[in-house]
Amino acid sequence: MTKNYSGSAVPRHFVFIMANGAFVVQLNETRVQDLLTGQFIQLTDDNYGHAITDYELSQLKVAGRVEHYDHHYVWLYSLPEPHLYDNRHTQDRIPSRVRSYYLNTTLPESRLNVVQAMLAGLELTSDVAAASRGDLVVIVGKNGSPFPELKEAESVQKELSARAPHLFQKAVVAFTEGSELDSSLNTDQVGGRADLASIIASQTDTSVTDSKQVVLLLSDADERAAIHELCAEMHMQVQVADSGAQALELLEDGHSDLLLMDLQPPDMHAWAMLAKVREISDLRQLPIIVLAEHSMSNQQSMALAVAKVDVYLVRPVSKSRLRQNIWMALKEHQRA
Repeated sequence: MTKNYSGSAVPRHFVFIMANGAFVVQLNETRVQDLLTGQFIQLTDDNYGHAITDYELSQLKVAGRVEHYDHHYVWLYSLPEPHLYDNRHTQDRIPSRVRSYYLNTTLPESRLNVVQAMLAGLELTSDVAAASRGDLVVIVGKNGSPFPELKEAESVQKELSARAPHLFQKAVVAFTEGSELDSSLNTDQVGGRADLASIIASQTDTSVTDSKQVVLLLSDADERAAIHELCAEMHMQVQVADSGAQALELLEDGHSDLLLMDLQPPDMHAWAMLAKVREISDLRQLPIIVLAEHSMSNQQSMALAVAKVDVYLVRPVSKSRLRQNIWMALKEHQRA
């Protein structure tokens, strides 16, 4: 006897992953709805991604978007969910919109090389970066991400104005707004999402990831198995740690190119562990990706600004989005 569910039964092939990693349900031939934000999106041949997996559906179940699923149907709860944005920061302007910050130097784009050289001379390139926005030079955070908090941008403005006033005395704090979904991809360029070429390349290209060593520190066995499989598909060598202490041992004893971990290791606080990682000279530039529960989304600023995490992703995370971030983090590390 089939159990009755309160959610709406949708044929499984109508629920899939878009090219940018978003979870969507197809409403008609040309329109889909994002299962996390409720946003409606036009469907084209270019942005269709791939079929959804049980691993991804199980994440959506934990996130309260899916009630049940089997081989043929997915039972979806209605959108939007009540209280979805109760834990948003005060920097948010409206539900599903998040504000982030950067410094507008007011210098023309032609001075970009000069600004980059100055940041290198001040030994600040591990914390901030210079980029172009429009026709001007801007200062952003690590790996080209905007600053998640106003006070971080103001602190950088104050330091640069004091140490190199001839370049930065006219720098002003500016902001950009994007959706929560966009902000979860921390390797994006200033104020925008990853360009389509990078998204497409990240799903097929293995030249960036081939033979790279990754340490996995993930508590959930199913998630660990799924991400281990994903890394193997990307031709990466995987070492699995059961605890923060073991992860540190693996990182110290061998050459590692990436750490992918839970925000809550079983034996120590993530910030304590990451502080120990950054104390090791050979690991100060190690790319780090953190996976956090939705309830921990308010820890993003701490992760990026203090723990020097490269990418902070809030579950649920599709495999294609995780693949994008692994690929982009390693590619950015190659450039450094």
